[in-house]
Amino acid sequence: MTTGATVSVILLNYKGWADTIACLESFFALDYPSFNIVLVDNASPNDSVERLRDWGGARLDALNEAAARQERPLFRFRESSPAAPMEARDVVLLETGGNLGYAGGNNAGLRYAAANGGFDYAWILNNDTEVDPASLRELVARMEADPAIGLCGSTLCYMDKPDAVQNYAGGSFSSTKGRAHPLGFGASRHDPVDVAAIERALRFVSGASTLISKTCLDAIGPMSEDYFLYYEELDWAERARVRFRLGFAPKSIVYHKVGASIGTNDFGQRSELSDYYLTRNRVKFCRRFAKASLPFVFADIGRDIARHLIAGNTRRAGVLTRAALERAL
Repeated sequence: MTTGATVSVILLNYKGWADTIACLESFFALDYPSFNIVLVDNASPNDSVERLRDWGGARLDALNEAAARQERPLFRFRESSPAAPMEARDVVLLETGGNLGYAGGNNAGLRYAAANGGFDYAWILNNDTEVDPASLRELVARMEADPAIGLCGSTLCYMDKPDAVQNYAGGSFSSTKGRAHPLGFGASRHDPVDVAAIERALRFVSGASTLISKTCLDAIGPMSEDYFLYYEELDWAERARVRFRLGFAPKSIVYHKVGASIGTNDFGQRSELSDYYLTRNRVKFCRRFAKASLPFVFADIGRDIARHLIAGNTRRAGVLTRAALERAL
């Protein structure tokens, strides 16, 4: 593998400073030489920015001292500035000034990285993740082995069950039913994997860990910001698949806490905000890319609304109704 490829990691924080710091500290063990980090804060209403700045002071000094004793590269924390191009191992704090949503916050980081040093690849990474030492090296290796790949994903595992797979790279999507399905959900991290079969089935790469090439980003543009939360990665992949393949790096292991910022998990427990955006954006995405699925989509939503009404949860039924009909209201 050529290790000269530069990578900018885009790490978006919204209120989750503790998770973000844990993610940052996992980068000290990465075995990939040439990367920097754009730490984007999406106008967190708590003390996230102050906490992150504190981490960039005495705590980072201590971590760097330990790294120096092990003869490992050091990190430098600084504020964003167009007068100081990014270098390897920079951690740059970028404040957006408003809550731009998932796509808007990550796009701000991509723009900053592109304008301040540039990159060959950008790694969109959830702040509620921690990375395995080989995770970035394996992602870059997969993409450099096949330049037709524009977006590449990792093996996502659960933080609290590190041998359990959340998904292989992302998921499939049924254009007739408007449903996304995670690939590999529930498998063991140690199970053999048919990479070619996963890549054939892959319709989107999980936003928790996505490596995108600069070539692909220049061709398809940034993520669509009108989703705000959820389905951005499906939209991005759908646009990418016109010219590029989607890839899977099975030995790139990323551990995911799942839904720390928005209040959701993979086991049926979702906040009202999560329910709203998942429902609204499923409809939005299918209107754009899978119109034939809309009867099935609205039938699914109708069943969910009826289930909540039967249970006496009229508030949640109202959230789903408003989300499904937003464009018509």
